[in-house]
Amino acid sequence: MTTWPRRALLTVLVLSSLAPLTGCTVPVAGFTGVTVTAEGEPLGVILVCHDRIDEARLSPDEPATGPDAEVAADAKEPAHTDAWTSAEPVTGYTTWPLTAPAGGGGWTPDAPPQALKEGQRLYTLYGTTHDSSWSTGSHSFTLADLRKLRPDQVAYSDGDEVRTTTVADFRAHACEES
Repeated sequence: MTTWPRRALLTVLVLSSLAPLTGCTVPVAGFTGVTVTAEGEPLGVILVCHDRIDEARLSPDEPATGPDAEVAADAKEPAHTDAWTSAEPVTGYTTWPLTAPAGGGGWTPDAPPQALKEGQRLYTLYGTTHDSSWSTGSHSFTLADLRKLRPDQVAYSDGDEVRTTTVADFRAHACEES
């Protein structure tokens, strides 16, 4: 083999090995949403359409804005991400409490979850995997959004659109719509 073909082959190999390191995102395998219990406690919701999820993360974003936002005085505190790990890989539908220190539904919090603060923030919830091979689309919400939900409803994001539907409809049809 002459020098030119070797260099060309080497260049192709080097460039193809660098491609996974540049600007890639984790592929989306499902949906994330929220619902509430009969007592109004917030629950995280994940529906995995294919593959698996084994972690969930809840992060406060910038303080919520808009006509209904009442930004608390401590809105500038550092953001804290709550995280949960599932005992088994999730391959379908799952829920867990977002504020209970003991977790539930097979999910264990990495640390006691922070309280969701009234009027303070927009929260973003999503599912992921330990190895970053899959994620679920994120869903952002406020406490005011949670108060609008009934226990048989789930609010979730499909791209830029926020949808609210029954839990049964979400489980039966969300994966078909994506």
